[in-house]
Amino acid sequence: MQAKEFVTILATMPKKEVYQGLYINEAAVTTLKVDQAGDFVFIAEKNKAPLPIKDLLIALMTNKSRELYYWQDNDKQKIYGIKEKEAKIIL
Repeated sequence: MQAKEFVTILATMPKKEVYQGLYINEAAVTTLKVDQAGDFVFIAEKNKAPLPIKDLLIALMTNKSRELYYWQDNDKQKIYGIKEKEAKIIL
């Protein structure tokens, strides 16, 4: 998934509640980094505050063509979609 597709999904999601943040399983995404390949990689760290949705959207909108990945189990995983669970957006 590219950043522009993720922004479109977030912008068109019905606003049932205020989202707490973006999560990988139960860990909150705390950092968004650009790796050596030029891709955005979401990094989740336990017991840290989630990256604000506003900051996430700004980063995604200014870099629309980047591919999205998340870091899990010492490996970069491609993002294909998201789901909602309670007030969380899960990758």
